[in-house]
Amino acid sequence: MVELVGNMHIHTPYSDGEKWHAQIAEDAIKAGLDFIIVTDHNVWVQGIEGYYQDEHGRVLVLSGEEVHNMRRNPQGSHFLAYGTERELALCAFDPQALINETNAAGGYGFLAHPYELELPLFSESNLGWQDWHVQDFTGLEIWNYMSSFKNALARRLAGLRSKGGLWAKLRIVQVALRPEKYIDGPEPETLAKWDALLAEGKRVAAVGNSDAHGTTFRLGPIERVIYPYEFCFRAVNTHVLIPQELTGDVTQDKRMVLQAIGRGHSWVGYDMAYPTKGFRFSGQGANKGFMGDEITMDVGATLQVKTPVKARIRLICHGRVVAEVNKETNLTHIPVEAGAYRVECYLPFMDKERGWIFSNPIYLR
Repeated sequence: MVELVGNMHIHTPYSDGEKWHAQIAEDAIKAGLDFIIVTDHNVWVQGIEGYYQDEHGRVLVLSGEEVHNMRRNPQGSHFLAYGTERELALCAFDPQALINETNAAGGYGFLAHPYELELPLFSESNLGWQDWHVQDFTGLEIWNYMSSFKNALARRLAGLRSKGGLWAKLRIVQVALRPEKYIDGPEPETLAKWDALLAEGKRVAAVGNSDAHGTTFRLGPIERVIYPYEFCFRAVNTHVLIPQELTGDVTQDKRMVLQAIGRGHSWVGYDMAYPTKGFRFSGQGANKGFMGDEITMDVGATLQVKTPVKARIRLICHGRVVAEVNKETNLTHIPVEAGAYRVECYLPFMDKERGWIFSNPIYLR
């Protein structure tokens, strides 16, 4: 399999981002990405897909959409639609209809930043997913870097009596200038919800993204872009495995990338802590497979994990840790029970252990 790294939650001036597609593509190339999917709010932008290149390389740029009901109060239930080839904003008022239309169009739909905290100081409501009665969505955005920033900031401000005082401003500056110091990993509530859905027997793929806007932050004399596109593209990404090298044919390559995303042939990597390139999670029973695949158990099965550097590796089934090693690059486990098995890896970074790799499951049947 061929490994690609991409980011699939990005905004331009078509909604609330600051840079246009060609500029964002330059930043993606600098960050070493192979593909990006731009997802402006309630607009599917035509005519921008293709390979963008400069003297440093090339990147495949695709168009998606972040759909949500603007009239909803409070706001929430944002939905990432990939590969639909058409506008879906008219379905925003009905989340289940939105999911159905995405599936009917041959696309893939993910619930964006499922768990968030309110941030009243910036008039930011909880934009997490509110409509958990829905069915048949492709998966969850388990790690959203800008949502992690918002939640880290909300927690830093939670204990202050006056959210607008000097201490609040200092804490805002601390998180704004050094997000990597305060962001540890996906929200525990998101991982717990993912495990609960998997335990129900559902196939739920996971992605991780930047939610890059390139917005300028101003606080008194301090002015800074929160956070630059290139910076975000070096943080949380989705690594996919496709069956062959990219061909340069946009239609064919787009199909391979989207199928890998939709089938869960991927993992979420915090590449800022250390590049996750080379991670693998595979299994063998009556047949062989890797992340996103279903493996039929024989007498049992064998699951194998390999990481690029030594880390704490945890094998998880329906929220329960079934195997764990520390400061190792390999884990092998022989399960005897069916279920959805996924991998979490943790790595020391900036004097603290951080979430590093979160794989999609292998489904043992």
